[in-house]
Amino acid sequence: MDIARLKKLAGIGENPHFIQMPNPRHEFARRHHERMKLSMNESKPQKLELKKLAYETKDLEPVLSKDNVEYHYNVLSNGYVTRYNNKEGDPDFNYGGAMLHNLFWEQLQKADGSKPEGAIKELIEHRFGDMSSFIDEMIKTAMTIQGSGWVYLSKSGELKTTPNQSYKTDILMPIDMWEHSFTDYIPAKDAKGKYIKAMMTIIDWNQINMRMGK
Repeated sequence: MDIARLKKLAGIGENPHFIQMPNPRHEFARRHHERMKLSMNESKPQKLELKKLAYETKDLEPVLSKDNVEYHYNVLSNGYVTRYNNKEGDPDFNYGGAMLHNLFWEQLQKADGSKPEGAIKELIEHRFGDMSSFIDEMIKTAMTIQGSGWVYLSKSGELKTTPNQSYKTDILMPIDMWEHSFTDYIPAKDAKGKYIKAMMTIIDWNQINMRMGK
């Protein structure tokens, strides 16, 4: 068998005029992916800012300790913003971390016994029946997270999770489920559940209503 002749006939190697035509479907998918990636990068701001807390770091006790808040806010949350602005590390990871934490800190307040009112109350009752059922479902959803991530109430009223620091545009109320967030509740076996229940007592429900445009 003349291998060289077969290669020549097939246009392999010896034929300088042979051009392998790309698979149209693969080429379309590649170009679409590049356009989407470019569009996403262009839509992101060049600089981000860590929003200032509307309360003192000690004000969230006993739900979150002063030490927890200071480390989480000043070191971790600020780190995502700094690295994004300095173009250090994974830009998507740092962007997501910055955006998620800004939502997280903005929705908290000193525990004052306030409960959901207005649009958010209607949403919770419509989707879950009552606050107790809502919290139970949030805990169940959070327990499905493999590794680190966030559990959140979406704008459509669904409970969802997002891994690591992946930011989603449908997030209404995010709860950080990285271990550093609920360290105040470790080593209790039900640390995550206790943490989520406690967090619901320091949510600024007026802020959630504003996010809903209500």
